[in-house]
Amino acid sequence: MVKITYEPYSEVVIKEYTYYPKPEAFAATLAHCIQIGQPAVILWCEGVAFIPMALPPDTETVAKEYLAGRIIWSSVIFTLMPNYQQTIKAGGIEVPIVDVTPNETLRQVALWLKERVNMQTSVK
Repeated sequence: MVKITYEPYSEVVIKEYTYYPKPEAFAATLAHCIQIGQPAVILWCEGVAFIPMALPPDTETVAKEYLAGRIIWSSVIFTLMPNYQQTIKAGGIEVPIVDVTPNETLRQVALWLKERVNMQTSVK
């Protein structure tokens, strides 16, 4: 019999994040990314729409981090989107939004991002 081991990631490292208070600004940035050939998949969870930019595990150092349970994202752009919708229009293009609510790691990331917005709002 084959042994199955579940070993979830232990940490997500986010090097920088950018919050767009207006979904329109988020969509404009997304449209620009699409125009320069960046693949765009928007993730949605807990009222947050976000796009992580993961460091690819194509170097020995990053691969070791992944194997040790650490995901490293160079950046994340996000906006608040209280209600899930299947697509968002970005520069005349319909971009799909994936509901990742069942993924516990991404749910925790969404909650963390939402906390950043609340912290910024309470400081002002």
